[in-house]
Amino acid sequence: MCSYLHKAPNGVYYFRMGIPADLRPFMGGRREIKRSLGLKDREAAKALIPDMTKAGYALLSQAKRDQAASKPAPVPATKSAMQIERERTRWEHDQLQADLVADDLFANDMEIERLEPVMDALAAGGQVDAPPADIAKAVKLIVANERENAGALIASMQARYGNDARPTETKNQAVECGPGKGIYLDTDIVDGWAAERKPSPRGKDAYWRDAKLFNTMIGRKSVELITKADVMAYKRLLIADPKRSQINVRDRLAYLRTLLEWAAQEDIIPVNVARDVKMAINERRERRKDFSTDDLNALFAGPVHAKGERPKGGFGEAVYWLPLIALFMGARREEIGQLRVQDVRREAYIDDADKRQMAWCIDITDTPDDDALPNQIKNEASNRLVPLHPKLIELGFIDYVKGLPDQSGRVFPGLKPVGIGNKLTDKVGQWFSRYKQQCGIGDKAKVFHSFRHTWKTHAVDAGIPERVCRQFQGHEGKDAADKYGVAPSLRVLVSAIESFRIPGLNINDLLSIDKIK
Repeated sequence: MCSYLHKAPNGVYYFRMGIPADLRPFMGGRREIKRSLGLKDREAAKALIPDMTKAGYALLSQAKRDQAASKPAPVPATKSAMQIERERTRWEHDQLQADLVADDLFANDMEIERLEPVMDALAAGGQVDAPPADIAKAVKLIVANERENAGALIASMQARYGNDARPTETKNQAVECGPGKGIYLDTDIVDGWAAERKPSPRGKDAYWRDAKLFNTMIGRKSVELITKADVMAYKRLLIADPKRSQINVRDRLAYLRTLLEWAAQEDIIPVNVARDVKMAINERRERRKDFSTDDLNALFAGPVHAKGERPKGGFGEAVYWLPLIALFMGARREEIGQLRVQDVRREAYIDDADKRQMAWCIDITDTPDDDALPNQIKNEASNRLVPLHPKLIELGFIDYVKGLPDQSGRVFPGLKPVGIGNKLTDKVGQWFSRYKQQCGIGDKAKVFHSFRHTWKTHAVDAGIPERVCRQFQGHEGKDAADKYGVAPSLRVLVSAIESFRIPGLNINDLLSIDKIK
């Protein structure tokens, strides 16, 4: 057995040695010593472990010497109930902001994708066959892109040569500067981070664009030469750009922090110099709203659920079940849309009377299979097995799944991947935005994602504990303690979901169950 040898998802072997908790402050706060062996052959990788182990113990010995030479660390004060509540509120706010950013990115991408043919025709100087409103939007996007390119170049030159600098080229080109290892943010770091974290193509492209933006404004330098002063200068340049909102600046800094944090964890750089550089937000923005009971009754009295009608987009039964599952389970739209038949199954558990029971569950996972399109989840906490709400079983969801012709395929075979991210449900989201208006819900702050907000509101009202809510919604815990031994059991999850209800929702009277195909 080779305990320090670990295989990454990409097949490359790593040396990993845990760092004792008391020595972590003297090793940059890291939890482990991690080195890529650059090999996919296990026997060849094992041959390197003795030398790596010797080097690892040498690092630990140095940390012990540093510890002995330091003053004893102060004992952290016990947190008050008010502090814990503030941290919980801040954590929930961060989760909400992350979801809102994802929604905004998706909406922007969809608008650009829709108008790409119009922008191409305008750039080529050809005849444009599009409504005047679309032509106007396309022109604005083209102009905004040109301004951003020019502005980024000017900002870069001013950062390096002063406010009187003028670009001598028209290209948006980063300046190579300084000696170093030759490990760059926009190539090596983005590629390495993406190989380990497996983001969607759209997600990787977003990080690459931000790395290029940083290089353009500050200068392209080997990553270990990037200083905190560089990051602060980058922040000031972003803030000075009148076209950028506070939220945009916050997101740009967050993307940079993520890349540098990965580089620090991989020992490419000694410390993440952007870790403490953040953007305070005081802008007011329209938050996603819950669906009211009247909204829900109106939605499920609409033609899709009450009359069995289906849109012409070829979505099939997804338009019927996705809103119901999102409402009663609190799951994300894409998580539901990518379910495979094998992900809907019965699981055993022991109830409060010590009797063996079986529960229908859905397994939300990124585990690959023979499908050419792998599942996508938001983070590691999004991998979860949760029991179905009894109402979904009563309404016939299990019967629908059992009746699918292809029992080795997906639960909603009518959904097709679109866009750079190969998302199955993006078009469903666009359809829902129109459909809810047809049902009389015109509030723009009420979107498909509002089902998740609605679920959380009623879950809290039902007295479901926070850690159980996190399990159902696939949220990460607030601190490190949440990662050890606190995942709720299936027994607890079954009891919780059975208690979930929405007062005033007349679901059985509204749905046309016999018209499910």
